[in-house]
Amino acid sequence: MKRTAKLYAGERNAIEGKFGEGKRKYGLNRIRARLEQTSGAVIALQFLVMNLERRLRLLFVFIFNMLLIRNAHKRIAL
Repeated sequence: MKRTAKLYAGERNAIEGKFGEGKRKYGLNRIRARLEQTSGAVIALQFLVMNLERRLRLLFVFIFNMLLIRNAHKRIAL
């Protein structure tokens, strides 16, 4: 029982952390849409942007690491 509650709390904490990040960094707390459907669409787009930005950051790190490895091999060959 306690183990399940702890797992649930950890999962909930991660989700609420993402909402907090969305409010702080992406302006999720400034949504002023009047209709429920519009608000839902705006929130969904905000989370889409958050996911795309994360993937773009990972892609950048991957490309940067590949360039570093490539340059390291060139230096060794010289």
